Amino acid sequence: MIGRLRHLAYSAFLVVYLAIIGGACIPLMLFGRKTSRRTVQAWARLGLFFLKPIAGIGYRVEGLENIPHGGAIIAANHQSMWETLAIYALAPNPVIVLKKELQYVPVYGWWARAAGNIVVDRKGGAKALRTMIKNAKEHLDAGEQLIIFPEGTRMQPGEQSEFQPGVAGIYAAANAPCIPAAHDSGRFWRHHEKKMSPGVITLRFLPPIPAGLDRKSFLKELQTAIAKGRPDL
Repeated sequence: MIGRLRHLAYSAFLVVYLAIIGGACIPLMLFGRKTSRRTVQAWARLGLFFLKPIAGIGYRVEGLENIPHGGAIIAANHQSMWETLAIYALAPNPVIVLKKELQYVPVYGWWARAAGNIVVDRKGGAKALRTMIKNAKEHLDAGEQLIIFPEGTRMQPGEQSEFQPGVAGIYAAANAPCIPAAHDSGRFWRHHEKKMSPGVITLRFLPPIPAGLDRKSFLKELQTAIAKGRPDL
């Protein structure tokens, strides 16, 4: 019961906080993608800050020095909303791959588009995948860090799944390094149960996988790196 109340309180905070800050800062969208992105990063950082007093969840980060300031893929396991906030807040110049439906969420969707994030239609088949890869390459060539969750959906702590092919396609097309990221957010922010428990989430940015591997070798190395780095395994 207490875990559900923590989740409800923090979710309500995010909605109200997003509506107030997102609405008040709308004029900043006129200054372009860079300013919009910095605004979203500030929102994410404050969201992480208030997670501790509201739900008792803190975090620690290891390997932040592994994130370059130039173009790179950051590929992480996916368990809750926490990692979407945290990695976006920590990367120097982030862009994230979002499912199509999120762009229609009031305020959130406006900022997602204004900040230049990549929208993907999961039901769009091969054409949608090609479009995503093309857009991702443009962002990576511009020196941005592309955040992607190759499992494609949130998993329970201790669970693993095969990675979707999109991350390998982006890696091959962009000729950019990939930084594996591993965490245990689902131990404390249990998305499927809508519960939160006090604790400290560990996020690890692991040594980069260099560009140039073939797709099969890359996927194997990425999955192995994330599995070994996960605090919940």
